[in-house]
This record gives sequence, structure tokens and C-alpha cells, in this order.
Amino acid sequence: MAVETLFAQTARKVVNAKDHNETDNTLREFGKCAVALRNVLYQDRALNEVEFLFIENHFQVLQMVYLRWKRKHRGVSTE
Repeated sequence: MAVETLFAQTARKVVNAKDHNETDNTLREFGKCAVALRNVLYQDRALNEVEFLFIENHFQVLQMVYLRWKRKHRGVSTE
């Protein structure tokens, strides 16, 4: 039984390490995308309607999920 418990604990550590690495990679990619979008917007060219709606929709989704996460994990009011 002790071996099973040790195995389960080790397996959880491996899964947690993978989750942590995936989170790090996701955040790194998000940062790259944010910089790329900043660079596009700094060019100050007009966006067509599809481009504008694409960015607008993604910002809204990101803001909603971030504020929900922030309330849950940081206990900070968004108002």
C-alpha cells in the first residue's frame, strides 16, 4: 500500500509539473501575441470591420474570464 501511495504522489507531482509547464508556455505565447498586437496597433492603420470585430470579441472574452478568475483567486472587487 505504501508503494501505491508513493506512486500516486509521484504521479501527481509529474502531472502538476506538466500543468505548470503548460501554463508557463501558454503565458509566454500570450505575451508574444500581446506584443505582436501592440505592434500592429502602433502602426495606426485603420482596421476593416472583420478585423475590428475579431479583436473586440477576443478582448471581451478575455476580460470576462480574467475578471472571473481574479475574483475567485484574488478576492478583489472589479467594481
